[in-house]
Amino acid sequence: MSAKTQSPYPRLIALAALILAAGLLSFRAYDVFGAVKSDPVGSALERELTYLLEPITGAEKVRVSVTGRVDRTVLVMIDGEMGSDLRAPRTQIESILIASLGFDPASDTLTLTQFPFARGVGGSLTALEIAELTGLGLLCAMLFASLVGAPSAPARTETTEPAPRRAPSVVQPARLPAPPTSMDADLNDAAKLAESNPNETASLVRDWLSYAEE
Repeated sequence: MSAKTQSPYPRLIALAALILAAGLLSFRAYDVFGAVKSDPVGSALERELTYLLEPITGAEKVRVSVTGRVDRTVLVMIDGEMGSDLRAPRTQIESILIASLGFDPASDTLTLTQFPFARGVGGSLTALEIAELTGLGLLCAMLFASLVGAPSAPARTETTEPAPRRAPSVVQPARLPAPPTSMDADLNDAAKLAESNPNETASLVRDWLSYAEE
């Protein structure tokens, strides 16, 4: 018997490669987009104050606005839940403003507020990161297309080889013995009689001959 089968290993390898590529793409996308930071906007003074206040509030969790030149108003917005107690961070922020900006609590005004910031990617991706994510996406698409378009393994079919043909046997007819004739039996009896009684046989032969002549 001969069996025709198609190995399932190529499809399993393609499936494993697709899973690995998709996992790597998800990991890199999370890593890249999570590491993208939005640069502070505003004047040089506002950007500098933002960088100084981030160790207290956390990275990308503070925005600063400074208005006025004599009686300045400093607005500090912190990312967080509304209604939180801001007395402890207010003291620290005032200390940083006094040391860096020359903030005067008597003439200047500090407005501190806290609310949840809108989520989103504020920065930009580098060319290398874009190429990496694009390549991983194309690899996943190619693996998925090859996995879907590959023909499924056919069911195992067994074919029975035909048995060798045997030459037909020719039946030879059996030879039957020839039936004994009465003449042969008489000749045999006559020969035996001539051997045993030659005189009687000779007399009998003369009688036959004389009968035949008459």
